[in-house]
Amino acid sequence: MKPAASLGTGARVRVAVAAALPCLLGAAAHADGLDAIQVVLGHAETSPVPQGWSAGAAAYSGSSAYAAGSSTTMVIPGGIYIGDPVMYLGDRIFYTFGRQGPLSFFGRLRVRLGNLDPEDSPAWTGMTSRKAQLEAGLGTVVVSPVGLWTARFSSDVSGRSNGTELLVNWAAPLVGEGWMVMPGLGVLWRDRRLANYYFGGVSPAEATPGRPAYEVGNAWSLAPSLIASYRLGPQWIAGVVLAYERFSSQIADSPLIQKNGRYDALVGFGYVWR
Repeated sequence: MKPAASLGTGARVRVAVAAALPCLLGAAAHADGLDAIQVVLGHAETSPVPQGWSAGAAAYSGSSAYAAGSSTTMVIPGGIYIGDPVMYLGDRIFYTFGRQGPLSFFGRLRVRLGNLDPEDSPAWTGMTSRKAQLEAGLGTVVVSPVGLWTARFSSDVSGRSNGTELLVNWAAPLVGEGWMVMPGLGVLWRDRRLANYYFGGVSPAEATPGRPAYEVGNAWSLAPSLIASYRLGPQWIAGVVLAYERFSSQIADSPLIQKNGRYDALVGFGYVWR
């Protein structure tokens, strides 16, 4: 057992937490640190992060950010591609455009799904739908003796929220023969435009006697996670994602939120195309 950070400097590293989960799609996108962890990709039949296409399905459960929102439980089919230098991870795609020693640099596109539809709850009558947006950003990953560090920013390029998000994430992958376990901890910062759109803002036009106007402002969250994968055989792999986002008071105090956080849990199985 050894941390991925202790691997030789000649080894190529990639951003690949979700590579252990062949069916990770946008439903688990709340685990935003997933794009922040690197492990060495492998062609071996026992690699817990195989290169190429993987396809499968996952059982997913996740809570809504909103007090009136219901939890989601579903089975998700899907697939991912892990290559050099492009990776497709369901709701996001990465392009690694530079490497220098322990540093790698990547560009990122992501579809952030909408999370509020007035038709879904009477509590949201009169609200404006929070629809999906396309985000673009840049990031860097640093391999260090104490783990993997990622910093990245992303901004809305579709004109929905016009907001920006920053992430700093630490992870300590443990890699064995055919398995991988990666605890992580991230800090997310969202500017007022993104936070108001997706995390509890109520405009004066949306306010009612029971739903006062509310300005979230700039807000941050704490995001611990645990990612694991296990190679069941040459062509089969299993994975688990457990993630939680702890809201700061700016979000938690919104009349739409009234809760301290949200969770995501996913168990998946996939077929590795070789």
